[in-house]
Amino acid sequence: MNNLFFYPILTDELTEQSGCIAHPYEFSYYFNGEERKLKSNNKSVVKLEDSWESWKIENDGLRIHRAIEFEYPEVLYGPNGIACKNAEIGICIIWTNKTLTQMGTIQPVISEMNGSTQKTIFDYEFHAGEVSGDLELETILYIKRASQTILDGEEILMNETGVKIGIVDVCRLDFGSIYMDFPVQEINSKTQPLWWIEFGSWADPRLDLFNEDNIRLYLNTAYDCCPRIGDSISNETVLIDIVAGAYTMIFQRLQEMDCLNATINDVGLEPGSICKIMFYFLSGCQISIDTSSIERMHKTIWLNVADMIKGGGAE
Repeated sequence: MNNLFFYPILTDELTEQSGCIAHPYEFSYYFNGEERKLKSNNKSVVKLEDSWESWKIENDGLRIHRAIEFEYPEVLYGPNGIACKNAEIGICIIWTNKTLTQMGTIQPVISEMNGSTQKTIFDYEFHAGEVSGDLELETILYIKRASQTILDGEEILMNETGVKIGIVDVCRLDFGSIYMDFPVQEINSKTQPLWWIEFGSWADPRLDLFNEDNIRLYLNTAYDCCPRIGDSISNETVLIDIVAGAYTMIFQRLQEMDCLNATINDVGLEPGSICKIMFYFLSGCQISIDTSSIERMHKTIWLNVADMIKGGGAE
């Protein structure tokens, strides 16, 4: 979801005019001192494949490499840009791992001018155990150094060190399957439904943690069509229906507690909270969630869940 800014930020037009080239991420890991490349499926939610079939994010970590170039960086400065002429724009990557409720920043290892082109290179390694389940990589521009002098026409520009002034792009990786975002418990009973979800006593979902005390998804393995927990997805169509139904119930509960707007706009949400996890889900949606009615909400949630589980292949 887009935030509201009261100062100019990076736009598609400025991105094009500045000659921004955001090279694709390269992913790899080390095995016995040897670097092994991982293949990306290039979908809206990225899955990584290892030709050696030995890589696990929890055990082997993950190395990322990326280059960003601005062929005409001067376009970003001055009254028609996003920073004062005497300021300095920085580039960094903000990473978020919602499964472990961790986040941090990645600074470039190289940032230099090559002729008139500004080139920035990132090379970073997440060690074993540092991230699990998912990873979001948001490449941003920010004010690295404020200008001591504000020239005519620059009064509207942001000139505070550390403030974000634009998003280059966002890469979302899924190291498991989407329904593992939920605390899941398997049961085996022919007298119970295929699945159901139970909520705890939420005091404030903006603060209450997204854990088994507050949310628990039950999957009934007594039915042959029940999706199985593991590295691969079984019974994909049923899984999509279950996950979409579970998300719909959560959003309906947030709406009843007057927390839906805060969730959509990321206002006052604690890391790891129910609302924060739902905000991350919304951030990954390619189709806007229609909250005008419960029926439309469920349909648009279903379309996004299908897209995520199928890796961008939903029709």
